[in-house]
Amino acid sequence: MLTAEPQTNDLMTADHIRQYWEEGYTVVRGVFSEAELDQMRTACDRWKFTGDLLGRTWRKQNTVIWVDEDADTGTTVRGMQWPSYHDAVMDKFRTDPRMLMIIEPLIGNSIRQIINQVHWKRPGSQTSWALHRDVRSRRPSNAFTDLYTSWVQTGIAIDPHMKENGAMQIVPGSHLDIEHDPEDKSAWMAPQYAEDARIKDMVLEPGDVGLWSAYTVHGGGFNTTKYLDRRLYINGFVKAEKCARGEWAWKDGRTCGLYGEQALVQFEEIEEIRHAFYASELNRKEVIRD
Repeated sequence: MLTAEPQTNDLMTADHIRQYWEEGYTVVRGVFSEAELDQMRTACDRWKFTGDLLGRTWRKQNTVIWVDEDADTGTTVRGMQWPSYHDAVMDKFRTDPRMLMIIEPLIGNSIRQIINQVHWKRPGSQTSWALHRDVRSRRPSNAFTDLYTSWVQTGIAIDPHMKENGAMQIVPGSHLDIEHDPEDKSAWMAPQYAEDARIKDMVLEPGDVGLWSAYTVHGGGFNTTKYLDRRLYINGFVKAEKCARGEWAWKDGRTCGLYGEQALVQFEEIEEIRHAFYASELNRKEVIRD
């Protein structure tokens, strides 16, 4: 919980901060303009087209594009991690000063980044996310200290994020339902919360930024629309002094670019496997991690 009075700003108000700690999530409205969203949409579409061309799950060190065979829609690009190594637009927005304004009152201004990820939800596909807590993906747990107070997951709505196209469902207060033990695997998946009276859709307009805790139960339904291949840009940040891995995003408030050798983030073989590969060629199962 809060140990000192946080510094608010024009984006992150006292109400946002209170809601984040009390309910495990909050939404900051209207952060990005339509012109900026068009840049992100174009970048996302380039990557989706790349995934379509690849036709299979592909990885180059930390960058991975997940491609599945969907029973209803065929070859489907579900998501990717770390486009920002290769894409100036995605890199620009991951460390946009407004993102720091949003997370600094929660975890400070010396920040490492673990998640840099795009999700697509193709209309009519089986793409969905079961109810879970993100603590399940912060592995190994000994690389993170006090995850509850040091981690913030953010999602930029590039398109309308609504029930009809599989908006994130969130359970306010669920981050306080359990002890914050990263090794308690019984808390990682949370299907029982589907019947919880608190569950709600996190409805976002394009340009809004949602935030949620590593211990907040959330998931997402199916895209039942006909035309909107919904895009969501997720960036997960951690207080640098509480984490032993990840790429730097800001040091004492100064933006850090991506250059030189890639850092150890989630791909454990980053030093051993430096070449690009199809997962199927190495008999690897590239699990989507959030």
